Amino acid sequence: MRKFLAAGLTVMAASAMGQTIEEAKQHLYYDRLQSAEQVLQQVIQQNNEEKEAYYWLTEVYLETDNVAKAKSLLDPNEGSIVSAHPLNRVAYGSILLSENKLTEARAQFEAALKETKKKDLEVLKAIARAQVENTGGDASYALAVLAEIKEKKRDAETITLIGDAHRKLVQGSEAAKSYMEALILNEKFAEAAYKLGKIYMTQQNTDMFIKYFNQAIESDPKYAAAYYELYYYYYFRDVNKAKEYLDLYITHTDPSIEHQYMKTDLAYASGKYPEAISGANAILEQEGDKAKPRLYKLLAYSYDGSGDSTRAFDFLNTYFAKEVDSNIVAKDFDLKAKLLSKMNQDSLAILAWEQAVAKDTVAKYRLEYMQQAAQLQKKNKNRSGEAYWLGKIYQAKEDPSNLDIYNWGLAHYAAAEFPAADSVFGLYTSKYPDQVYGFYWRARSRAQIDTTMEQGLAIADYQKVAEIAEADKEKNKSLLIQAYGYLGAYEANVKKDYTTALGWFEKILALQPENSDAQRFAEILKKWVAEGK
Repeated sequence: MRKFLAAGLTVMAASAMGQTIEEAKQHLYYDRLQSAEQVLQQVIQQNNEEKEAYYWLTEVYLETDNVAKAKSLLDPNEGSIVSAHPLNRVAYGSILLSENKLTEARAQFEAALKETKKKDLEVLKAIARAQVENTGGDASYALAVLAEIKEKKRDAETITLIGDAHRKLVQGSEAAKSYMEALILNEKFAEAAYKLGKIYMTQQNTDMFIKYFNQAIESDPKYAAAYYELYYYYYFRDVNKAKEYLDLYITHTDPSIEHQYMKTDLAYASGKYPEAISGANAILEQEGDKAKPRLYKLLAYSYDGSGDSTRAFDFLNTYFAKEVDSNIVAKDFDLKAKLLSKMNQDSLAILAWEQAVAKDTVAKYRLEYMQQAAQLQKKNKNRSGEAYWLGKIYQAKEDPSNLDIYNWGLAHYAAAEFPAADSVFGLYTSKYPDQVYGFYWRARSRAQIDTTMEQGLAIADYQKVAEIAEADKEKNKSLLIQAYGYLGAYEANVKKDYTTALGWFEKILALQPENSDAQRFAEILKKWVAEGK
């Protein structure tokens, strides 16, 4: 938001016409742009000789990003409005800056400085303001221009502009120092307190930015920008406080369709879905095709909150059709996925979660989307798809746990993707060599690959299972019986070492004497050993 600093807010000009321009400057300072435009148009209509009004009216249009309208006021030809007043040269220079015509803009500023011999404080501040507020502006040039103002003539506005230039140069400490100096000079100058709050907001220092936004309001209750920041902060934390600040913001700004948007947004945030839907429909009726696409998004979320998935999906599709891609956020794809899932269009839901993952940069939310996709695949018994997403989750987590690897490997195993399961459980054993389950499931995976046991792929892992599990035989009885049984079968069927095989089955009987399979195999093996086979 561009801000206009009116140094003489409390000092009214002597003439009636001067007083009117001062009134417009006050409206600009308080972000009452419609009121400022009306006053300035009236000034120009009443007295076209009051050329300074063109500068301020140009600034109103630039504030609303209406560059074409600003240009229509100023004809750059000699003898025109531009040359009629040095401030108008600055206004034209600001337009050129907004068009990234830096050289031409500098020429206008230098001409204004030459005409005023660098003595006109308003011209010096206007040039600095243009350089700070335009994206292509040169903050160092702004500081050089402001340096022409002698210290004894620097008011709170000038010092705040110095702070703005430092802030544009990413010199936060110097900017804060200037804003504090401005407040020392004039404790009622709300602009400086507000901008201090904005610096602390970028540092996520909540206590300090709330302190300075409140200080701005206390020093000047009409300063609407501070109300807006507090409304937006509480919007996500305390909707009741947010409403208080929104009401104050609306009270101190010009009537606008934006107020209706904000009220509707807050109704949604408050969980008042019928009220939000009603407000959104009222705006649509009023604005028609000019309505912002995000209104359809609000309707989609509100209908979803009301439990009407069909209408939510319809409005969400309209939003996607009308909004530019860069404004669509990951949460929108997340809602789309959830709605598609409710409509049993699971493959499209998975695709939407993939888009959400690709769009979001916050690790926490990316993980949430992946987990939802994995759960949907598991619910549909698509264990291969589940394994895919669990692998993504493992890779995305900063500090994944053994359970993340276990579930990932188990999904591959359930999908009969045994080489993949072998690989994942191999990762488990390397990270947790003292835990039995990695070896156990790698053994089972390898047994499925080597179904005849000829390669002996699972032997080392089953031996490791036996070694670790024997530390607590009662707790691990089931694992031990399976490991002993596999090892015994391998010795008997592949190695033909019946004595060693018998030893493994006797271990089973020691744990579970009633095990009929172990009893039967042990009897056979004893006979073979006795016969010298």
